[in-house]
This record gives sequence, structure tokens and C-alpha cells, in this order.
Amino acid sequence: MQRTRAVVVSSAAVLALFADGNGTGAAIREDQRNAPPAVAARGVTSAAQVAPGEECADGGTPISHRFAAGSAWQMCWRIDPHAGLVLGQIRYLAPGRNPLPVIKELTLGQLEVPYDTGLDTTKDITEVGFGGRSMIARSAVDCAGKRINASIPDYGTGAVGGAENRAVLCAEDRDTGLGRRSSYGGHLAVSRGHSFDLSTLSIVGWYEYLTVYSFADNGAITPQLGATGDLSPKDHSTDPKWGSPTADGAVSHSHNAVWRIRWDLGGPQTVEEYDAEFTGRTGPKAPILAGSWSPLTRETTRRVAPRRFWRVLGPHRNPNGHQISYTISNDATASYGYDVAFSQHNPCELYASDNLLAGCPTDTVPQFVSDHQLLSDVVSWVAVSFHHVPRPEDRSPMEMHWQGFTTTPFAAFPQNPLTPPNREHLLQPPANPLAGHLR
Repeated sequence: MQRTRAVVVSSAAVLALFADGNGTGAAIREDQRNAPPAVAARGVTSAAQVAPGEECADGGTPISHRFAAGSAWQMCWRIDPHAGLVLGQIRYLAPGRNPLPVIKELTLGQLEVPYDTGLDTTKDITEVGFGGRSMIARSAVDCAGKRINASIPDYGTGAVGGAENRAVLCAEDRDTGLGRRSSYGGHLAVSRGHSFDLSTLSIVGWYEYLTVYSFADNGAITPQLGATGDLSPKDHSTDPKWGSPTADGAVSHSHNAVWRIRWDLGGPQTVEEYDAEFTGRTGPKAPILAGSWSPLTRETTRRVAPRRFWRVLGPHRNPNGHQISYTISNDATASYGYDVAFSQHNPCELYASDNLLAGCPTDTVPQFVSDHQLLSDVVSWVAVSFHHVPRPEDRSPMEMHWQGFTTTPFAAFPQNPLTPPNREHLLQPPANPLAGHLR
């Protein structure tokens, strides 16, 4: 697949919230003024900060962020003509611990917009692309943080035609509200959550899509796709089965997004599925459920179910002896015939559908997994659908609607990486746990 040229831009110094959209002035938040000097002074990124002795691959640019709480993220970013924003070599740094390599590459793998009439559909990533001319410069209105320039070719990789340098990447430190609070033991511990958000804006057809990756201070990652713009003026129906009577017959449709995650976690990975089912028995105060982990050793597609999630495990263990992993939680059923799929990494399998790459015999995720290879270099395909029934209020411009999922550390640490020092020994397991009590 063709790639964009190497882009050299200045990376965000992200302890600061920038006073203007161009990043010419910086104002430290009030809760950062009292941060330890070693924390408050951090923020300048370099290739050395991606990993010791490692540089960004595929012409990417390093960017890092340290929170006032002391945790940090390091990664590389680049703009692909088709996928748009591509993030790679993603590492989480918990306070006082070694960097945890989480993800090798994270990006959109497809976005399809089929209309309920069956008369129209799009494959926006492969047919149009979120990069190139589709990706637009950010403004101070749609980006409250740092705007970062990149050279964006007009066509493909820029081998033909020109390129334009424009501020397409937005980097924001966002207050996410109350993050954690406990008064257990008579000592109040309370802090607000923060996330480091990287986003780009692409116009495809009548829609304007905001691609957002939120990296939380506690190690969680939330990819999201927001859609605004306008309803398609050519897709209308007088039949209420398809056209919304309250929106002048604008046809209902779906936004079917698939994200592609190639995992790292420090080595070969395995996959497990968790389910909790009602046993049909009742305890003294509530029904009894039984949870179980099922290994998924080979390529497969899976569907969502109540109380179900998945985790990808690396080869290493935390200080308590538990295998380090990240979970995938996806509550929105998609229209691809799967909600999550796990495949063995193949360099030519880049798009969830319409994967028409030279020399690649497979075209869709179900084909990718059809030979059921053993999993060791895991790629997760997470499909999330939003069914849009138009409202009168969608005109115009349309209110932003969102879809996405979250991947969260699971036993990556012996406890919450942001636990205050004076609470490290609270809530230890009881001497006589109830294991087996209700059997």
C-alpha cells in the first residue's frame, strides 16, 4: 500500500493548555501549578521518547503527553491517504513504572454508510479516504488545544501533484470530570480525570467526520468517530419504512465503523473471552451468576452479549503474578456479521472490507479469519454501528452523533496506577474469602 511522505512537524508540549489556537502562548492549569517540578517541566517530545533507541516507523512523528497526575503517553502519528490518522508505537507510562508497550498500530479500518432502502451505500475509507483533500485544517472553534501542521498531498502519496502544509491534527488535554474518589479509612482521596485527545476532521460526501483517540490518565484508550455535516439531499423516500416523516422523508441509514488494532504488549499475545451467565440459583440476597474465561486460540469473529468482553494478553506478568492484558468492551452491535474479530497479523490485510490491495487474496474480515490461523500477533477488528433515523433537528448543520468503544488495562498493574501512596495497602483481600461458599 502506498504511504504518505515522512512528515516533520513540531510535537505538542502538552502539560499546558494553549492560550490560543496556534500554540503561541501557554497557560498552566491551576491544578498543575503545584505539580512537582520534574512533572511540570516535561512536555517536549523527541524520537528518543518513543522508546530508547527507537524511531517512528513509516515516516511518523513522535508525540507525547504527561498528565499532572504523573502518568504519560508516548506514540507516533502520521496521516494516511485512506485511513486518515494512524497512531503507532503507543506506550503508557504509569508513575514510577517502566513504559508499557500497548499497541503497535491503531487506525480506522473502514466506514460504510448503507441506506435502509438498499439503493445506496459508501465505503468511505477505501473509496474516498479520510486523508488527502478530505482532511481539513482545524480551527480555534473545533480545536480548543494545540493545532499541529502536516504536509498533506493532494493525491495519494504526493508522487503526482502538489501538497499543502496545514494544521490537521488537534492535541487537547481534556478534563473528563470526577475520575476517582474514596473516603475509605477516613482519608479522602479525590481527583479529576484527564485524557489526551488526538483528533482530525475529514469531509466525505455530505458528512464531516471527527476522528478522535482519547488516551486517559489511567491507561484506558477510547477511539471514537463523531459525525456532523448535513443529511444527504439525494436520499429521500415517501415510504415511512425508510424515509423519516418528521424529516421530510430523509432516508434512515447506518454508520458502520471498524477500527483496526495491532497489539504489542511486549511480545506474543493470546486472547480470552469472558462471559457471566445466570446459574438459575439464588443466594440469600441476589441471583447467582457464574463467570468464565474461554481462550480464543485461533482467528475468529465474535458477537456482543450481555456481560461479555474480551481481553488480549501479553507474555509478561505484573508484580502480583497476573498476566498483563487490555480489555475490549463493545456494546453496539454492528452490521458486518461480527462485532469483534481477531486475526493473525498479515501486512496486506488493512481494510475491513474492500481490501483490494495488490497481491492480497482476501477482501473482508470474514475472509481474513476463514483459515483459522493460530493467534500470536493479534489484530483486533472492532465494529461499531450507529443507526441514524433523521430528525427535523438534524438540519442544519447536524448535531454531532458518536460511536466508539474502550480498551482498558486489566491486571497491567497490581492496582490502579494513580493510587496515592498512602492508600497502597488499603482493601487487601480478607484472610478468609468466600471462595466456594455458595457451591
